[in-house]
Amino acid sequence: MGLRSGGLAPLPEGFVSVGNSVSHAEGNPSVPGAGGGSARVPAADSIRGLLPWLRRQGSSVEAVLLDVDGVLTLSHRALPGSRALVEWLRREGMPFVLLTNDGSNSAAEKLADLRAAGLPFEPWELISSGHALAAVVAERGWAGAAFFRMGLLGEPCYAEAAGLRVITDPERIGCCRGILIGERPYDWESAVAAALNHLPAYPDTPVVVPNPDIFFPLAEGRVHPASGAIAAFLQLLCRARGVEVEPLYLGKPFRPIFAHAQRALESRFGRAIARERMLMVGDSLSGDIAGGHAYGCRTALVLTGVTRAAQLARSKVRPDVVFEGLAV
Repeated sequence: MGLRSGGLAPLPEGFVSVGNSVSHAEGNPSVPGAGGGSARVPAADSIRGLLPWLRRQGSSVEAVLLDVDGVLTLSHRALPGSRALVEWLRREGMPFVLLTNDGSNSAAEKLADLRAAGLPFEPWELISSGHALAAVVAERGWAGAAFFRMGLLGEPCYAEAAGLRVITDPERIGCCRGILIGERPYDWESAVAAALNHLPAYPDTPVVVPNPDIFFPLAEGRVHPASGAIAAFLQLLCRARGVEVEPLYLGKPFRPIFAHAQRALESRFGRAIARERMLMVGDSLSGDIAGGHAYGCRTALVLTGVTRAAQLARSKVRPDVVFEGLAV
């Protein structure tokens, strides 16, 4: 591909960019860690797809973390090369796990959606931002506590599976230990108003957001608002009332989901896996790439979801490698 967008430093002799890009939450100060080098591989490779690159560079990778929406699927349809990539990972015995911020679908719902797209997976091969909630509940002693839930967190509900009692009536927010921000269509105006009136009186109330994304990708370059946008909106409103709200984010780019994934992989395969030899593959610089860097992983960006090549020149986040697609 060999693209060079304006604003990028010249590539050293003997190197070529595999691609370019950037994320939907550019400039978000809550994003932890925006590092990494320029997206470069030896010029002899000149590879435009992730799978051909893995076939040649795979010995340097011990495990793969795969984002789902915008990488394997888009608008519930399998993206080109997704089946071939998964088949190769299984055939090679490469440890991998799907790492998704989608907390609005339970694991069973997400797996059914993938199966309908022609991508069958085992339950242990999927880790959602909702899965990280169980560890947080245990660590903070919230088991049995009532939490006001805005929107949905899958059916069955991740919050209930984690040991929380879920309250959905805005009138009962006063009896809740904390607030959960979920997704899917819901009466967000009433829910936000309830939280906005509750938090100034109880500023220590935890606000937990499994999915930090402010939007998710649809077909034809369109996007749809996600729970991270509601959290940011609530923060803005509370700040205007003199209250600073610091949500607890669980999904990418934050640590809980990466730590959960590493523990799951090491338990499944019975050995330690070094973070620096884990490859995070995603379509979002602010979520997948910044999060992977912050956790110590190598990162690969694919230009099949929310990120466009022209955006990379404006981004401070740099993946290690960038590809046009999975099997181009």
